[in-house]
Amino acid sequence: MDNKDYYVYVQAPDGTPLMPTRKYGWVRKALKSGRVRIVASLPFTVQLNYEPKARATHPVTLGIDPGRTNIGLAAVTDDGTCLYAAECGTRNKDIPKLMAERRSHRQVSRRGERLVRKRRARAHGTVMRRGQAERLLPGCETPVTVKDIINTEARFNNRKRLDGWLTPTARQLLQTHVNLVRKIMKILPVTRICLELNRFAFMELEAGGRLKDRAEYVRGPMHGYADEKEALNAIQGGKCLLCGKRPIEALHHLYARHRNGSDTLANKAGLCRQCHDRVHKDREAAAKLRNIKAGLRKEYGALSVLNQIIPYLAEELSIMMGGSLSVTAGWKTKEAREAMGAEKEHYVDAYCIAAGAVAAVCRDNSRKVPGRCFHIRQFRRQDRQLINNQRERTYYLDGKEIAKNRRKRFEQKGDALSDWYAAACKTYGTQAAEAMRSRMTVRKSVRRYNNPKRLLPGFIIRYKGQRCVVTGQRTNGQYYLSPDMPGINIPARQAEILAGNMGLVYVA
Repeated sequence: MDNKDYYVYVQAPDGTPLMPTRKYGWVRKALKSGRVRIVASLPFTVQLNYEPKARATHPVTLGIDPGRTNIGLAAVTDDGTCLYAAECGTRNKDIPKLMAERRSHRQVSRRGERLVRKRRARAHGTVMRRGQAERLLPGCETPVTVKDIINTEARFNNRKRLDGWLTPTARQLLQTHVNLVRKIMKILPVTRICLELNRFAFMELEAGGRLKDRAEYVRGPMHGYADEKEALNAIQGGKCLLCGKRPIEALHHLYARHRNGSDTLANKAGLCRQCHDRVHKDREAAAKLRNIKAGLRKEYGALSVLNQIIPYLAEELSIMMGGSLSVTAGWKTKEAREAMGAEKEHYVDAYCIAAGAVAAVCRDNSRKVPGRCFHIRQFRRQDRQLINNQRERTYYLDGKEIAKNRRKRFEQKGDALSDWYAAACKTYGTQAAEAMRSRMTVRKSVRRYNNPKRLLPGFIIRYKGQRCVVTGQRTNGQYYLSPDMPGINIPARQAEILAGNMGLVYVA
């Protein structure tokens, strides 16, 4: 890689970005004389300690290749020179898991609160009689009877979604794109943004090649297969989707055609003859089949989220740039990339998007793939979870673990004490089971808490002169883990913290 691929990014004394430079000798002399100071080592950025005679800048166009898990960015001048290229790996797929975890915690907490109110009502004789109180729930025509005492006001009737509401996953992805642009605008004087604008039609993607001549990326799932049965054999591994037996003998519509069910692969399942006959007669089997099929229909999840955020992203960027926003289509990016003879990379696509916006589309051999690509990784910045883990109540008989918890918790695989006692009564009799239970030892449940002041993964340290991004900790934060030093436990006392978790961190 040539040195000309490396730029030093420059900021004015007030933090305003100036044009980057490749005058490495001048930078070294200015650092020694104290005329500039280092702001960041990756990307290498310096800030002037004096006011320059003129803040001359040139137009810089930023190209964005949006995505759910990977985002491509590139900044070019009007002649197509690449000043910056980067790829960002997002944590958008973690959002649904964290939302589900938070929902489960809140459900447990609310259930505990309700049980406390019920116990107090029984103790004070204030339990509601059946039919004493009723509530009209949304979507119900008749009121629902309140069986137990509820001392809180019903709030679900007052909840309304505002116009422009986005799901948490889409909102996080939208904010990630905006934050990336703001991060780049701190080191480059971006004057224009070009965004690749694609709206994916999923029914056409499932059409089995109707649009394959228009663009390569819309080839449907039937591409390369002789018929639907061959395609479903490949998707299901040649097994019946309900019982797992071979071979597939019938194609079943999950939703019948006369009930407006589509004729696409998404609405079809390959079954053996016994299961095909079963789903037509048994509603539970039909519902189970639809649930199994739904678990396989996640291939367009990323495109669905992109469809949601693209209009909002274009609006946000247009406001940020004062209207200096242009859009391009995916097929134009593909043509420019093929003309360069480059592989499919997100930062290469972003470069083609930006170069196309300044009429410097890469159609000649003089245009090359950007030589330097920064890699950005997104980390979680906030974690208010206090409980780290909780050990279960464990029962031992003669030193051997036999059960956990008095009664089974949700999704517990082993035996609870009640299960063990019932089995022991059947096997040895009640008197012998009581004698064994009296000899048990119990290890109580222990709850471990997180330190509210702990540093979340994503902060930057210097260890033995090397910059490292911390991705984990051990022994209550006494040691750090970093992919920059694989297999090494970095002592926290010997490491210097350079920066905290900024969410979007340059890792390479």
